[in-house]
Amino acid sequence: MKALLRDALHALRARPGALLVAHGGLALALAASLLVSLLAWSLAQTDPTLPAPDRTVMLQFKGNPPGQPSAWFMGSPVFLGPALKARGVPLENIARVETAPRTIRLPGGHYKVFDILLADAELLPLMGLQAMHGNLPESLARPEALAVTTDFVRSLWGDIPPAQALGRSLDAEGKRYQVRAVMLPFGPNHPLFGHELLAGMTSQGAAQTEEDRGAIYRVNGKVFARLSAGAQAEQVGAWMRSAFLAHPGFSKLPKAWSDGREAAFFRAITLPQLRFEGEENELRWTALTALGAACALLVLMAAFNALNLHAAQLLHRQRETALRQSLGMNHRQLLTLWATEQGLALLAAAATGLLLAWWLAPALVLGLGVPPSTDLFSPAPWPVLLGLAGVLCLLLLLNVPVPAALALRQPPARALQGRTASEGPWGRRLRQALLTLQLSSALLLLALTGVLAVQHQHLLHMDHGYQLDGRLQLDVWAKPEDAPRLKPLVEAIQHHPAVQSWSFSSSVPGGGWSGTIEHYRRAGAVGPSAVLRATQVSSTFFATYGMKLLAGDPTSPLRGEARVVLDAHAARLLGFANPQAAIGTQLLAGGDFMAPGQDARRVVAVVADVKLESARESAQPQSFVITDAYQPFLTVYGSDPAQLHAAVDTLWKRFDLPFFHMLDEVAEQRRIAYQQEALLAGLLGVVALLAVTAAAAGAYALVADTLRRRRTELVLRRLHGASTAAVARSALREFALPLALAVLVALPLAAGLAHLYREGFVDQAPLGPGLVLPLLAAALFTALVVALAALRHTAHAVALRPIEALR
Repeated sequence: MKALLRDALHALRARPGALLVAHGGLALALAASLLVSLLAWSLAQTDPTLPAPDRTVMLQFKGNPPGQPSAWFMGSPVFLGPALKARGVPLENIARVETAPRTIRLPGGHYKVFDILLADAELLPLMGLQAMHGNLPESLARPEALAVTTDFVRSLWGDIPPAQALGRSLDAEGKRYQVRAVMLPFGPNHPLFGHELLAGMTSQGAAQTEEDRGAIYRVNGKVFARLSAGAQAEQVGAWMRSAFLAHPGFSKLPKAWSDGREAAFFRAITLPQLRFEGEENELRWTALTALGAACALLVLMAAFNALNLHAAQLLHRQRETALRQSLGMNHRQLLTLWATEQGLALLAAAATGLLLAWWLAPALVLGLGVPPSTDLFSPAPWPVLLGLAGVLCLLLLLNVPVPAALALRQPPARALQGRTASEGPWGRRLRQALLTLQLSSALLLLALTGVLAVQHQHLLHMDHGYQLDGRLQLDVWAKPEDAPRLKPLVEAIQHHPAVQSWSFSSSVPGGGWSGTIEHYRRAGAVGPSAVLRATQVSSTFFATYGMKLLAGDPTSPLRGEARVVLDAHAARLLGFANPQAAIGTQLLAGGDFMAPGQDARRVVAVVADVKLESARESAQPQSFVITDAYQPFLTVYGSDPAQLHAAVDTLWKRFDLPFFHMLDEVAEQRRIAYQQEALLAGLLGVVALLAVTAAAAGAYALVADTLRRRRTELVLRRLHGASTAAVARSALREFALPLALAVLVALPLAAGLAHLYREGFVDQAPLGPGLVLPLLAAALFTALVVALAALRHTAHAVALRPIEALR
């Protein structure tokens, strides 16, 4: 064994260049694959502190009003908790959970909003919650008590021993709380992750009344429970439905919601399933799946490069192989030697890849928006490491038999005489086939990267009927009753010379719609009605966001009447022949659960179609209710964003208001809405460039081997008058066929996958620049990279002199 290892290491040291090219690329491919695998494994895990996670469920609710079905909410009406208890279903530790945001003053004078997690006492045994110090049950029983995490203690009082936080008081929005327990922070895979304050449902910090908690159709929290012995998660949905139908509020729902149809759907999912649910998780897993497939292609390409170079090396070592055979080595011993060489090279590549993955893991976690506390290597990811070992075994099986078969079929006697044989036509075809696969993979990944990048840019810059550039959003966490305290600040902002326009609104365009749904109809007349999305805005909202005014004036005052502005889509649905016809019409709106309301509103203006939804949703008709009341978001517009930002920031510091606030560019909302697309395009682009590099290395090796085999032929062609161009074409012809086959295979496949991706968006980039151009650009770039990779040896072939034929 010692001699075998010594021979294998000697052979590897004899060809460091080939080893670096082949297995260096493999190390990069394995590092990329390990990062994706480690992230997927980490995200799929449930927190190890949770007792019986497979038996712990969260109730889910899906509304189904006519024409407005929802997706599955990551929560449910919390009345289901007490209702299921009362019905005696086989569930244990049924616990309601809801959040109440509260503003707390930090020691430095700044304010920050913390979500107080309000929960039933049953949550403690259900989630296995324990206190490091203090009394956790007491914290949920007393209205002024709080349990806090060690992170919260550190952020508020610095690096004090956690036990010293017990008994301390803190003020939040005029109420005083007392710390009665200190807990460890919830891990990133815990269902309660992100919360640092815990209190009981009877806490003075509760944001909902008991009447609110009893609402039948409001997703106002979460309900967790543990399945009793013999119960299954699939049964819980039926129990939830029975409790829903028995609720007194069910009869108050519109009859159209339940006549011959289901008004809502119900189910329960276990905590491990929870790791895959929700829009954010679904987008993340889609991105990881795409990246995993891309990394698998990259590993395959790197393996082909290693196979190609190993085959060439064994053919170069024909004389050495013949000498070993003449000294008594049989085929089995030669195979063992070559397998040992490849095994050591693969182990070095795997170790390098693992080290790179460990080094790059924090950057990946940060770039993907995963919680910074996520550690991809803790606990030890044994399934991923076992998978790496399996991949190494497969690569060893791939890299030894085929090159060995090509090398062992060469006659030893001829090699000892110095007449080494070539690999023959089948060896050349094998190399071309491997290069074809490499180029196809690289071209596929490049094309998809281009499609994703163009679509992302289209999403960022498409016209939604309003402008975002130069607008700043001041988000103040205050209540309507705090408006008088904000009035001096608002007046100062209005009159600042850097501010050209300003407005209040209940929602900010760019990040997706977040208003209310209302039922509109004309007053005193029989006519069409429409369900519109309503946003509360000030009259200057439309000028601030540069919306196109089609008719009327949103700033026109009306004595004693509520004003509303419609977009053109809403005006058409309400039966108006043109925007001007809607002006002055009285509408009735409002109402619960989309039932016809009686709130009279006068149409004062119509703006062009506005799309407040994301690009994955169809544009809905919009209404804007004009109000002078305080709204959560203040938008300011100015020609100089930097000066505008400095002005608002200075004014906020001058008035020193006791509220948490954020000042950001409104355009940032749109970038956040599509950050998953940006991340996927960026990461896929990195993998695509690695794939192109691997393909270039394959082309380089193929042309180098071609020049070695056809050296005499090329010289004789020059001797017989072949032009420089003819010699260059002859040298480059080796990869012309692989490149052509790659284009024929990869481009249609890329077009199909890109079509599937684009179908996920209602708003798509135009077909030409959004699909055709990225495919053509990918083909041209791949051809250019391959040509550059072959340039050195092609130039050498052209420079051959006739005297070379005599050597």
